[in-house]
Amino acid sequence: MLFSIRCGLTLLCLTMLPLLHAQVISPVITENQGKHPGPAPICCMEASRGAFNEPVTACFEQKENTFQGCRVHAYIFHTTSNNDWCADPGAWWIPRRLKRLQQRGIYCQVV
Repeated sequence: MLFSIRCGLTLLCLTMLPLLHAQVISPVITENQGKHPGPAPICCMEASRGAFNEPVTACFEQKENTFQGCRVHAYIFHTTSNNDWCADPGAWWIPRRLKRLQQRGIYCQVV
């Protein structure tokens, strides 16, 4: 009897796990749809002060401690080659790049 109860509970847990996962993930996916062409932004663990020369399709601003483990303030640039660049907001080239993006209608979203 104990064996059948344990098997039943295991089966129930395995059945419910995908449903719970879908409940947590789906609001994030639907919230980001239509806002930018690429995937949801990554978590930047560190940010570079170096510039990059690649066309940007989406821009995000990650504030300090936005997500657990994402402790740096950074701009996240999603490029046409599907790369994400984490840039230090204090880098010399950031204001000029943000202004050029705004002229193209791309605004950084705070995440």
